[in-house]
Amino acid sequence: MLPAKARFVRRDKALPSTSPLPDPKPSRDPAICSTCQAVWRKGNWSVDPAIRREVMRWNTPTPAICPACRSTKEGTPTGILYLMGSFLEKNRGEILNLLRNAERAAAAKNPMERIIRIEEDSRYPLVVETTSEKLARRLGRAVRKACGGTLDIRFSREDKLVRVYWRRDAAGRAA
Repeated sequence: MLPAKARFVRRDKALPSTSPLPDPKPSRDPAICSTCQAVWRKGNWSVDPAIRREVMRWNTPTPAICPACRSTKEGTPTGILYLMGSFLEKNRGEILNLLRNAERAAAAKNPMERIIRIEEDSRYPLVVETTSEKLARRLGRAVRKACGGTLDIRFSREDKLVRVYWRRDAAGRAA
C-alpha cells in the first residue's frame, strides 16, 4: 500500500515578506559570521573552507551574524515539525537519526537550513524547530517516506512560518 499523500493547506500563493527577524544583509564587502564562520560573498552565505580561505587571503571580512545563527540565538523558527503517534514512541532513536541525516543533506545544499532544537511538548511527543520553511517540509517528507503515516503541511497566513504534522499510530505502513 502506498503512503498517503501530503495535504497542503495554503490560502494564498504569495506570503508577505514580514519576517519575525529583521534581515539585514551584509554590505557588498565579504562578511564572516562570528558564530559559525559562514562567509557572505557575492550575495550568498557559504561554509566552504576554500571560499573562507580565499576571502581571508584577499580581504578583511566584516563581522556579521548569519540568518541561521540569528534565528537559533533568538529562538525564532520559521518551520516547526510535530511528530506524534505510537510508532514514534517505539522507533524514536531511528527517527531522530533520520532527522539528523536529512538535516545534513539539506545543509550540504544550503548552509542556512538548520535544526534549531528538538524537544518534547505537552501535546506532541517530539517537536522540531528549523531555521527555514523548506527544511521543515523536507524533514516531514523524509519521515513520511521512510516510515509511512500521514503528513499535513500548514502555511501561516501572516508570518513566514510553516507547521508540519506527521502521525503514525499503528504498526502498519499507513495510518
